[in-house]
Amino acid sequence: MDGKIRKYIACVLLGCLPALYCNAQQEDRRLTEMMPEIPEELTEPAERAAYLVMHFWDRYDFGDADFLRKDDLLERGFADYADLLSLVPEEVREQSAGVLMRKAGVRKEALTDVLRLCEKYLYEPDSPLYDEEKLIPLLKQALASPLLDGAAEKIRPAYLLEQALKNRTGQVATDFTFTPADGQTGTLHAAAATAERTLLYFHDPECEDCRMLTGRLKDSPLVGRLVREGKLAVLAVYTGEDTEAWTEHARSFPDAWIYARDATQQIDREERYNIRRFPTLYLLDRNKKVLLKETSFEKLVACLDGRP
Repeated sequence: MDGKIRKYIACVLLGCLPALYCNAQQEDRRLTEMMPEIPEELTEPAERAAYLVMHFWDRYDFGDADFLRKDDLLERGFADYADLLSLVPEEVREQSAGVLMRKAGVRKEALTDVLRLCEKYLYEPDSPLYDEEKLIPLLKQALASPLLDGAAEKIRPAYLLEQALKNRTGQVATDFTFTPADGQTGTLHAAAATAERTLLYFHDPECEDCRMLTGRLKDSPLVGRLVREGKLAVLAVYTGEDTEAWTEHARSFPDAWIYARDATQQIDREERYNIRRFPTLYLLDRNKKVLLKETSFEKLVACLDGRP
């Protein structure tokens, strides 16, 4: 979301719109004009945020393709909308998803465009707005639309929903068997039973990004201290078949970590995890519930440090 638009929305939520409206309009008049007007009687930021999300699409004409294409209005609006979903609880997201999909459902092309944007902004790991929890209610509502009237049209959104529902935050991570360098097999659920948290690190020996992340984890004073104190276990798992490469790279990993591979190819064969890129990080609690899914190094360290 553009910085000026973000400031504009902050002022809307805090009820101080007049002080910033002109500046925001000058930065992007078209987008700010599309924002709904929040009733003055709504004074609490939470109420204003909910109203903004629920009425975000009021001024968008989904029946007019030219209107939505001009200045990339639909895509730019969706990016702002996706960011705003962080401000509201799950039940409001679900209701808002229903509003959006009903409005987009007036025209099949509009619904298709919205689904494309859902995938681009909320499902792709490289998107700065990536968040499958926001994606799930949108996909559920889209699949209920009568416009997706054929099985073929539902294949992609149904697949995305299936993948997004795997190993969600708050759920117990799917168990699997791993084989460390000493050949003694173990399972995720039984591993590091005394540690408060487990960092599940899917990697590939030939992945340069993995090498960089391994270095950052090894150099992190916080990660190192928690591992030494037994509060954090690091389970680094290779899901591929190149045993030689996996063995060769073992010395790159600290001895205190569990360096293992999926010898049976169970994770990939049974699609137990939706691993779309390497590296992929999950942070689990003592009971192997997911705290962070497909997270970044920065978010990982913030969580371990007790920061929001």
